[in-house]
Amino acid sequence: PSKGSWFGWRIALNHTLPDKFPVAHMAGNFLQNLVMPTVMVVNRMQMALDAPEKYGVVAVGCELMQWYTTIEEEMLPIPVANHALAGSSSQDLINGIFYQVIDHEPRVVLYMCGCNDIHRGLSAGIVADSFSQFCSKLHESLEDTQVIYINNICTPLMESSGKADVLEDVNSRCRKICDEDPRLTYMDVNSLFMYSDGTQRKDMFQFFDNHNLTSLAYSEFSRALNHILKKTWDKAGGETMEHLANRDDEEVAGGEKEL
Repeated sequence: PSKGSWFGWRIALNHTLPDKFPVAHMAGNFLQNLVMPTVMVVNRMQMALDAPEKYGVVAVGCELMQWYTTIEEEMLPIPVANHALAGSSSQDLINGIFYQVIDHEPRVVLYMCGCNDIHRGLSAGIVADSFSQFCSKLHESLEDTQVIYINNICTPLMESSGKADVLEDVNSRCRKICDEDPRLTYMDVNSLFMYSDGTQRKDMFQFFDNHNLTSLAYSEFSRALNHILKKTWDKAGGETMEHLANRDDEEVAGGEKEL
């Protein structure tokens, strides 16, 4: 299955069926558990064919990260590979951590996941614990790798479905996890999606589902992420920004491109 087709029915499963069609939701969950291993294998093969440079940045997460299609360009000169898969749950990231993340030995990991867990009815404690498990598993193999946790966005869909309180609880728990480990950075992006009076900016969300982000949203998100990522990259001991910016010139001059 393609990422696009997988996206369509998993988003329907996670965001529409629970409230409107509970029986169909139960059947869909059963089907999802059967199909997910196959999808992960296909995803793994795609990543093997398009392996990123080692020691760079790997982004993982749900559809909100997958559709951030300009991240690799906008984070330059820092090398970023976007391995997010639409519809992913926090458990999916744990299951795929070796081929999505560890095999590429990143200096920094961008983690943006949790909304699908919340819509499927998981508690804030379980979702936050999954993030903690992900980090523990990562650091067993790559003890110095930095992780930027991008908090769950309170989209209009999350608010209208009554999930905003759970989402806020997840973010609060994950902030505490980040505060307790210097290798983890908590990035709060919700302010980008609200006006000063606390109301949501509708122009930041796609009209057809009130959940996915518009190009304007990604543009503003990029500016905030670029600032955080540069600071975290320096903390992770990566090449200096000046050196990264000059790498293409060095390669043209006959230097070896090596991270």
